[in-house]
Amino acid sequence: MHTEPMVRSILLLGLGLGSSCASTSPAPTAVRGPGLEALAALEGVWVEVGENGASTGRVTNVFRTTAGGSAVSEIVFPGAPEEMLTVYQAGPGGLELTHYCAAGNAPRMLLDDGSTADDLRFTCIGGVGLEDHATGHMHTGRIVVLGPDRLRTEWAYLEAGENTFTGVFEIQRVDAGAP
Repeated sequence: MHTEPMVRSILLLGLGLGSSCASTSPAPTAVRGPGLEALAALEGVWVEVGENGASTGRVTNVFRTTAGGSAVSEIVFPGAPEEMLTVYQAGPGGLELTHYCAAGNAPRMLLDDGSTADDLRFTCIGGVGLEDHATGHMHTGRIVVLGPDRLRTEWAYLEAGENTFTGVFEIQRVDAGAP
């Protein structure tokens, strides 16, 4: 039995199936919603602000629009052992985020009612690795726009139903382009 013609036929069939599955419709329009435009406007490299109000030069956050404009990714502490990723996108219930945490879980948070483009508040609605609120996880997040290139972020860590840590970070944009 000659396997070469069989392999050629399988490859041609695969190529034919691949081309028949290819979309000929235009690319989907980016999903937008309240808050997502505000997050997209944060694109760039952000550094920590010291107690004296001046930049420390330490890169702490990188915001980037991705997925055809339908999502914004935020890398927190890029390159550090505790590097984390948060992805924001419009969901069926409104703007939501998934926070891929250094704690090894991925809480999902939904934008709270009453949030504004300058004050985005999120609360946990579940996630991967969170069987209940006894499991330590980031439970709330907040992004406050202090100016076009200045933010304050607040993250509360809940463990055994108690807030055990709140991190407040003031950051400043130093590069409006995302790497």
